[in-house]
Amino acid sequence: MNKYFLSLMSILILFQSFKVSDEIFNNKKDQKKGYIILEQEDDDDEVTVADDKSDVKEEKIDFELLFTKASLDGGEKIAKQCVACHSVDNSLKVKVGPPLWGIVNRNAASISDFKYSEALINFKKAWSREELFYFLEKPKDYIKGTKMIYKGLKKPSDRADLISYLESLK
Repeated sequence: MNKYFLSLMSILILFQSFKVSDEIFNNKKDQKKGYIILEQEDDDDEVTVADDKSDVKEEKIDFELLFTKASLDGGEKIAKQCVACHSVDNSLKVKVGPPLWGIVNRNAASISDFKYSEALINFKKAWSREELFYFLEKPKDYIKGTKMIYKGLKKPSDRADLISYLESLK
């Protein structure tokens, strides 16, 4: 019994020593808040670093080029995240979210059986490729007040793949 007690106590002491050493040697005053974003262009290997406090202007995205490189198979894999809340078949079944069948170029908040947020009702635009592209990056930021809790897709190529797949659902 004493062997088990001693081994348990030694493990607890070891964990506490890790915690104490983190508190002593981790100087939190030197840490900056925010993230460093590494951006890499497709054409060359030049990497630029952008700080969250800098005023970085958004680059104009060549949607034609982006969507010609899009992969339907990649979009289908990404869409597996969507099926938890949305149906993607032609039944137009309402789940937690509205159905995604025929979403591309459909007016926002146009499925009569789904109760949309005021923000989406007031959006009054069609879901074009570009609108979906920016919405899927960070839905909560693009349409403030949306009920959609999805965190978004960071990579433009992933968003293009998903939109291409959604576009094929007709």
